[in-house]
Amino acid sequence: MNKEPRSVVVKTLVTTRDIKAAYGFFRNLKNWESGGALREIRKGDDGWWTGDSPFGKARIKLRDDEKFGILDHDFVGGGGEWTVYCRITPNGSGSTVSWLFVRPEQMTQEQFEGQLDNFDDEISGWKKALES
Repeated sequence: MNKEPRSVVVKTLVTTRDIKAAYGFFRNLKNWESGGALREIRKGDDGWWTGDSPFGKARIKLRDDEKFGILDHDFVGGGGEWTVYCRITPNGSGSTVSWLFVRPEQMTQEQFEGQLDNFDDEISGWKKALES
């Protein structure tokens, strides 16, 4: 069975902070609370982080590699499971954080876009916290 590629959404954050500072900030999921959508984030003994999201309970597990600026993570919550591909790349004296979201098979396009409705607001909150 040949499946067609699914839709993707790419979001970015450009910051004055260097790659090491940006990586350190996003590697600590507790800092993700500054985006405003996730609350009460805590790390479990099994390597999964848990917290409250606008769509209910969420579980997140990093698959990171600092050498290459990779902060991919598996996200379970809001009626779906997906892998978010995240990269932090040098950008002059700062860095760029990019997230690539591939629509999970079990989500409709409308559900997928709804999950990302407020992501730009999260980016604004993270940028403010990162650069303060």
